[in-house]
Amino acid sequence: MAVSPFDYEAALLACASGDQNAFQSLYQHESPQMLALCLKMLAQRSSAEDLMRDTFVSIWKNAQSYDPSLGAARAWMYSIMRYRALNRLRQPGRLRSADTPWNDTLPGVGPAHKPASSLLRAISGLDEAQRQPILMAFYNGYTYDQIAARLKKPAAQVKIQVRTGLQRIREQQAA
Repeated sequence: MAVSPFDYEAALLACASGDQNAFQSLYQHESPQMLALCLKMLAQRSSAEDLMRDTFVSIWKNAQSYDPSLGAARAWMYSIMRYRALNRLRQPGRLRSADTPWNDTLPGVGPAHKPASSLLRAISGLDEAQRQPILMAFYNGYTYDQIAARLKKPAAQVKIQVRTGLQRIREQQAA
């Protein structure tokens, strides 16, 4: 049985007009994947659940500001989540310590999220030197200098590794 793709754009536009059923459908469809990413970023279940709830509240309240001409609906939703997660991580005492080992496993996604799973395969296909700084930047919001300090490498080398890794991901996604 084929999985029908979820129409994020239609759901967000319906949310913008106050359709609670569309919001419920959006939440039921996306919350497992979003929670997995929240857990990956915050590493504490209660914090991750709070972040996911706050993100969906923000999606509901700001759905009318979504503009389909500026990008994909799902990307818009995850940009809200990432912004909120990075704000939490930047609070004093929240950044991972340099002693905390970096776990670069990626959250899984189901068959309904083929674009996401192809991106995860592309990231997983990178060598460790490229994958690790990209994940540290995305999940933790670290700057090049912070990544360099944690990896004990020059910032210029980290920038090259990130740039090369992102280029490889773009090439794989275009193929």
